[in-house]
Amino acid sequence: MKQKTKVNSEMKREYAISSETIGILPNFDENGFLNSKICKKDGISIAGISPFDLIDTNLRFRGSSMRGALDGAQAILNKKNMNPLILDRERDIILFPCRSPIREDCVWLSLRHVKSYKPSGVRHTQVELSNDSTIILDVSMHTFSKKMHRAYELRYKIQAQTLEFEEKAMEAGVRYHLMKGEVGMNYEGGGLVE
Repeated sequence: MKQKTKVNSEMKREYAISSETIGILPNFDENGFLNSKICKKDGISIAGISPFDLIDTNLRFRGSSMRGALDGAQAILNKKNMNPLILDRERDIILFPCRSPIREDCVWLSLRHVKSYKPSGVRHTQVELSNDSTIILDVSMHTFSKKMHRAYELRYKIQAQTLEFEEKAMEAGVRYHLMKGEVGMNYEGGGLVE
């Protein structure tokens, strides 16, 4: 059962997920409370909140939320469960869960930091990370591969949608002139300006 904690948009520096963040792992303290082990290129630190809440806090700091990011990924991918999410599109920070995000044992990896992966027995996958570290996950290589492909699909689709939107926004349109009417609160006009 997922541990409930109050999450707000206040960001502690040590909780920040950046482009240097490789993965976020569950880590239970001596009292059994779920914390996060944050793996970065330059080392590992512990955050005093669960991975789910850590990611949610980072998303809220950027003006979104875990719910919004997962709903957005679901709409783009048209898939219901265990979707990756975009934490920061401009910095290409895409995180994907190796299990269901609501499970306490869910490991989140950053797509940009997965160098390679291979089977490690029947039900495990060894992942080589961008800093040449490795992690053995308790998911099959087939399952891990599907999650990687889904993260790449999300990256591709969001880039394609953004490009299409920006191209349409830059197309020449019609000119108009609006001004507040003498009576009321509405802006009036909208007639074409020659």
